[in-house]
Amino acid sequence: MHDYADAGRLAALLVIVAGLLTCFWGYRILKVSLAIIGFIVGAFGGWELGLSLGNSSTGMALGSLLIGGVAGTVLCLSVYFVGIFLLGAVAGMVVAAAFFSGLGHQIQPIVFLIVPVAFGLIALLVQKFMIILSTAFSGAYLITAGVWHFVVDNPDVSPIWLYPAHNGSQGHLGYGSLLLWALLTLLGVSAQLRSGRGKVEPKAEKK
Repeated sequence: MHDYADAGRLAALLVIVAGLLTCFWGYRILKVSLAIIGFIVGAFGGWELGLSLGNSSTGMALGSLLIGGVAGTVLCLSVYFVGIFLLGAVAGMVVAAAFFSGLGHQIQPIVFLIVPVAFGLIALLVQKFMIILSTAFSGAYLITAGVWHFVVDNPDVSPIWLYPAHNGSQGHLGYGSLLLWALLTLLGVSAQLRSGRGKVEPKAEKK
């Protein structure tokens, strides 16, 4: 149990570091941002698949998590437009979850599907601005998730308000996480817009 708690703290620290990079330098280090998002999406999908196929076996789930994470990273880095779509989709997922959590309502699955797809498509059409916005949204969420792990001292707190089944009723802590996320998002967008002035567009965007 002690090892599990230590692993959770280490994971939370890594999530905070990844969140800081994505939130404040997401556009400048686009490939790193794509790798982070690709790994997270792939790892999450691998974990869920491993649990379902392995009858809740932790070993199977961990193996699937690593395979899914690597596959997601490779896919996002090798197929640029897939990575950009995922950046937008993950941001849309976080925004939808935050909105419903703030209202104290359960997230409707159809909304949890439509909003990410819409964000992903917009990211493909308006790339630079949506890359900045999406990395700020997603990075701020990762920072908040990592910080909240230590605030609540609960190994299961990392999702915060991301799952569709979550009703967002966390009282002051729930509002606190939303406030921190919103503040970090604004700071991230501002920092990226300032640092991006006069910079050359990523070569991948010119394709």
